[in-house]
Amino acid sequence: MLARISGLFLSALILCASAAWPADVDAVRFTGDESERTAIFEMGGPWLLDWTVRSRTALPTNFEMRLHDADSGKFVGTIVQLEGTGRGLKLFEESGNFQIEIVAQNLIWDLQIEAIDAQEAARLKRLSEDGLSLQDTATRKARQVAEGSFSSWRPVDDETLLLFAEDDNTGYRISFSPACPGLSETKALSFVTAFDDGVDNYDSILLDDGTRCYFKSAVPTIFD
Repeated sequence: MLARISGLFLSALILCASAAWPADVDAVRFTGDESERTAIFEMGGPWLLDWTVRSRTALPTNFEMRLHDADSGKFVGTIVQLEGTGRGLKLFEESGNFQIEIVAQNLIWDLQIEAIDAQEAARLKRLSEDGLSLQDTATRKARQVAEGSFSSWRPVDDETLLLFAEDDNTGYRISFSPACPGLSETKALSFVTAFDDGVDNYDSILLDDGTRCYFKSAVPTIFD
């Protein structure tokens, strides 16, 4: 599928302020830019954590997530330790009330937590056993941009394309490797959809001369 946006400028990806979500829901989201504990959330079965960490500074960064049992206060384990930015997926099969403790230095973090059924949990485990790990899935997702998540675009050069949302402040920085010849001079392009589990995400662009360029990365960005 192709989606054409002719013209330039503006901005994409809406960031939520840090928020507390009630327990006993199918999906919750937490975002922030400092160390804190999330609100308590309840999961009645297997659940999936999709986390993203990004930075808008050149200062040293550090990130750690720790899972706690909210009923007993017991430390369950460390989910991830990271220097720099990145994204990952983690499957949990335990039910209960939980909190996630975040340690963040010079980073913006986003946690998407979603309850899944036993069949989906089994499918994810099979994918991992067959060689497609959750991290592989996260890496693939990190090279895609959701359809409708931006309003306009501007090339920086043949290796970088900026996508902007309507707020003019947030969006994506798309990188290409190898470079996309002709990108810096183009005035119109098409975004090509990669169909992935029924969700439409862009993973490449098509220039007017027929050149197709695949995203190397799609990094959520706050534009100054």
